[in-house]
Amino acid sequence: MNDLASEAPGFRFHRRLVLATVCCVLVAPPAARGQIRPDPSVLAVAPSGVVDRLRANPFTYFRFVNRAWTERVCELFADVPNPTIVRLHGDAHVEQFALTKDAWGLDDFDNSARGPTFIDIVRFLGSVDLATSQRGWKSSRDAVWDRFFDGYRQGLASPDSVPPEPDIVRRLRGEAPRTPAAYLAWGERRMARMSEAMQKSVVAGMEAFERFVRRERPDLPPGYFAVKRAGWLHMGVGSSTTKKVLIRVEGPTLDPYDDRLLEAKEVVNLDGVRCLERSTTPPALRIVDGVRQLSRLKHDILAVGPTLLIPTPAERTADWLDWWVSSWEPTYREVHLSDLQSVRDLSDIAFDAGVQLGAGKLTSVNEEALSSVTRLEARLRKETSTMVAELLAGWRELSGR
Repeated sequence: MNDLASEAPGFRFHRRLVLATVCCVLVAPPAARGQIRPDPSVLAVAPSGVVDRLRANPFTYFRFVNRAWTERVCELFADVPNPTIVRLHGDAHVEQFALTKDAWGLDDFDNSARGPTFIDIVRFLGSVDLATSQRGWKSSRDAVWDRFFDGYRQGLASPDSVPPEPDIVRRLRGEAPRTPAAYLAWGERRMARMSEAMQKSVVAGMEAFERFVRRERPDLPPGYFAVKRAGWLHMGVGSSTTKKVLIRVEGPTLDPYDDRLLEAKEVVNLDGVRCLERSTTPPALRIVDGVRQLSRLKHDILAVGPTLLIPTPAERTADWLDWWVSSWEPTYREVHLSDLQSVRDLSDIAFDAGVQLGAGKLTSVNEEALSSVTRLEARLRKETSTMVAELLAGWRELSGR
């Protein structure tokens, strides 16, 4: 496995970087009683198309308000003494389930951090509640929850166990794959225009990134990270207000059809979320840690990178942002609610996600986590129902329903 940031020298290198992260700390205001709402300042900068989607669909709204949701979970479970602290996915839900030609599981670790087990559990249960409602399977919600807890316990008890490949994974893999040319063209269509100054900044940033990468990956051929095209990337729901850049680089040879797509992404700011541990390392390292410990879908390129968006050296002082860079896999495919053909598809994903989240815990805390889940299960179910009702109240307010 070629995970750049998994090597100790890389971590030491980045800890030596003097990076002052200066970005607005978006602390959501207390939710109105009985409502889970997005931070107004975040909603104000969301693309209009995303806001329209939030109004139209409660699951999309759920995806957008992860920070407010997590704050509410922290509040509801504040009385739990000495909660088990683990490496969290941070935004575990049904539409985070993804697949490639040779792997599947929860992906997108932008919100990974260390915190109590109930963060991931309530988040995933909430997504199941909303998914069963949207698909007309509400009467099966509790049975799907049962499957999630079955998987979570299996993952805790047998971290090396491998769940069977879900039928939905086999089915989606059977869809016609893109050719390399079609894949790269698809990526370029998602590159929004950048100014010339930003383009130059991306090139300079990738040159600095390459110098670091070669410490860990001397096998990569010269010119691998030569920038051929770059642009702003406007994708996602929860990450729609996060700065992202998509970059086409030369790749292993001069053949244009083996070019690589890299995504450079600003770190999501989690400061102020009360029950998450405050990181003592550069923020992007928490994402790398999450991928290393929990993910089954691996990136050929994955590392913390210098900012790509500060145009001149004079500005690269206290104005540096913490970014991370990852390669895209051409066969990557996310699962959407519309892909679910039956309750069984949802149930299989719930079980698999439970196994993955449970298995990702350190062996030293597995027994403690298992005991905690058993002790809190009834309350986790009850509070999830309460939170979904609060979320729907916030959604109806935004959508005017």
